[in-house]
Amino acid sequence: MARPSYLSRREGGRYYLQVRMPEDAKELYGRPILRAFLRTSNFTEARRRLMDNIGWVRELIDAPDLEAIGTVIHGRLKTYTAVGPPQNERALAERTAFEHQVRHYMARANARGYDFSHRFEFFASKWVDFVDQNKAGEASLLEIGRQRAYERGRVDAIHAIVDSANDHTLVPSPFAASSAQPKASGTVALSHEVHQAIDQIVRNEIGKYAGQIAMPSAAAPAPVDTAVPPASPPVAAANPLDQLKLSEALARFLAPPRKKLKRKTKGHQDAAAIVQFAIDFLGDPPLNSITIADWDRLDEAMPEIPHVRNLPVDSRTSLHKRYRYAQEHGWDGITRVTQATVQNRYHIGINKFIAWSIREKLYLGERPKFECTDDENLVSLPRDAFEDDELIKLISLPLFTGCLSAHRIWKSGKYFVQNYLYWGYLILIMTGMRSGEVGQLSCDDILTDGENYFFDLRPFNARKGRVALKDLRNLKTNSSGRVVPIHPLLVDLGLLDRVFELRKRGEKRLFPEWEPYTRSDGTIRWSQPITKSWQYVKGILKLTRADLTLYGTRHLMADWLDTDAIAQRVRNRILGHVGDVPGRYGRKGMLDRKQVSAIESLEPPVVKRMREILMAAKLKADRGDLVIIKPYSPL
Repeated sequence: MARPSYLSRREGGRYYLQVRMPEDAKELYGRPILRAFLRTSNFTEARRRLMDNIGWVRELIDAPDLEAIGTVIHGRLKTYTAVGPPQNERALAERTAFEHQVRHYMARANARGYDFSHRFEFFASKWVDFVDQNKAGEASLLEIGRQRAYERGRVDAIHAIVDSANDHTLVPSPFAASSAQPKASGTVALSHEVHQAIDQIVRNEIGKYAGQIAMPSAAAPAPVDTAVPPASPPVAAANPLDQLKLSEALARFLAPPRKKLKRKTKGHQDAAAIVQFAIDFLGDPPLNSITIADWDRLDEAMPEIPHVRNLPVDSRTSLHKRYRYAQEHGWDGITRVTQATVQNRYHIGINKFIAWSIREKLYLGERPKFECTDDENLVSLPRDAFEDDELIKLISLPLFTGCLSAHRIWKSGKYFVQNYLYWGYLILIMTGMRSGEVGQLSCDDILTDGENYFFDLRPFNARKGRVALKDLRNLKTNSSGRVVPIHPLLVDLGLLDRVFELRKRGEKRLFPEWEPYTRSDGTIRWSQPITKSWQYVKGILKLTRADLTLYGTRHLMADWLDTDAIAQRVRNRILGHVGDVPGRYGRKGMLDRKQVSAIESLEPPVVKRMREILMAAKLKADRGDLVIIKPYSPL
């Protein structure tokens, strides 16, 4: 049989994929030939694995530069990690071959001074997750292989014993039927004592190999000279998993976990909506009755779910109602969701549920692949930084210059209220912190080196010793822990005065009135209060730019740091981004004074204008021209 192109084999060994590199790709790759091992000596299986791997191989070869190669690798990593650990040998072979090539390309990129981890957000964490999943999958498959080998041997032994027991010629002579025993229709009629002896032999022998299998008890004594008909074969008990409905599996998936398993349920609530869509779309069948064809129909339906915008109110309450509305009324006046929503929310959500079902041994079928998107799905908008005039409009609102009351902060008036929204917006602008990080701040998170002040966003202070996992700060990624300099403008506006007053009142949190949103699975969303406020503020300011979100404050700080040529390591530490391994070495605490001075001196023209507006309102309040409402003061 002729071998397909690219498929090679070591003499008497395993197959591997081999591709000769074109001249332009050879220089990037550093070798004339790309090889990927397929981990099998079976020709038919090798052909299948060849087709699994040729896609990413061609993507790497056809990429014109390291930037394009990094894009390919980053996209593949997100897809692989979303699926979870490999569940079979084919998937493991594909992932390990890809892992080997990624290591080679990263080494080539580092030698050329191109840093993957800085260019692609969360690349390092995705890479670590990918490698860990491969290791976990390989260990799991080895254990499954050992179990299967044991079970095959056990079943073979049981069958051999049962076959021997059913062969009447092997019955020991003491239990043979007497010559006077009657015969009927050519069938040997065995005495009751013989049947009892055979049952006992079978029970004893099976018990040696499978202690959990118990033979039925012997029948009641029968007359010696009566022929006993063969016993009916036992009826197999129904497997309760065969009747477990998809909705019942979802209920288990969302059930509150035991305390020590808390981290293992991360993201379950995010997947609930798309799993409910699968229930409604498929008609809530038993989980183990769902076929690959059913999963494929679901895959094709997910890109057809419209965006909630412009839908009637009664069609917004579930993904399936949104889907049915589009199917029944067409797409006039409504739009599809983005490709990122389909891939990062729907595909990842349903994959997370199925991976959990397989891990819990609730779903025993073949693992499906979800990959469908529609050409009509919208593209995601890149988030942009604030423009200078947008920033000035924001801090010129009554909240910052004088409002009507403590509750009517967006109407002009005679009160000066430095509440959590006042400080929240300003901290986001002047530090580039994430909105969820601001909500968690405590009074003890403000540190000083005797000259400068800092926000301590580390998970815990290692200099004070270890802490329990439950006491760690809730951070987005492992690299988010950092120490951020407090801009002098925030100090001038009275942030430290707020800390002093709250400590006198016995408050630990810097913004005790900032109430986070707690989801049904116990997940806390610290960012919701201020992001919800931002949606209202955008309407007040009539900001219609689609790519402007509150996250734009991080892009704004990044732009200021780049404009002032702040070192990349300092930039990463300020924004809490993933750095390379060498970049993680060095001081873990506060930045040195030269770095702090460089950051505190960040006063582009727009910050100077902000200072004039904000300090003018603060001075009016200090003079008594505006009535100060302190935290928890009565109106």
